[in-house]
Amino acid sequence: KYTSTDNKGNKYEIVSSIGKIDLSNQDIIYMTDVKASIYFIDSEAIEIKSNFAKYNSKNYDTNFSENVLVTYEEHKIVSDNLDLFFEKHMAQIMNNLIYENNTTRLNADKIEIDLITKNSKIFMYNDQEKIIIDGKI
Repeated sequence: KYTSTDNKGNKYEIVSSIGKIDLSNQDIIYMTDVKASIYFIDSEAIEIKSNFAKYNSKNYDTNFSENVLVTYEEHKIVSDNLDLFFEKHMAQIMNNLIYENNTTRLNADKIEIDLITKNSKIFMYNDQEKIIIDGKI
């Protein structure tokens, strides 16, 4: 379990059942069966689960992989990968991505989320492909 707090009081916590330190760079921890939470001072927490993660204990950047699940309020995102960049206050969720909320479901290649404003951008890798959006009943 690792916990950090930024200068604004937002907290990041990451927990795994197994952690292995990279012997060539002891700031890197390879984690299995991962659960992470980002607790914001002024908004709801973001919860992240995945099979694996590569965590940098120096700058807190984390690369989640396999069966990634992100939940925030009524938003749910599943994907293959999520890269969390703390100094940039950015999350990039990508590959086999499905986003759902109470009214919409969409398939895309990548979502970028500003962790401060919660603004997001949705992308396809190929400009010729379209984001698939389905309304829910």
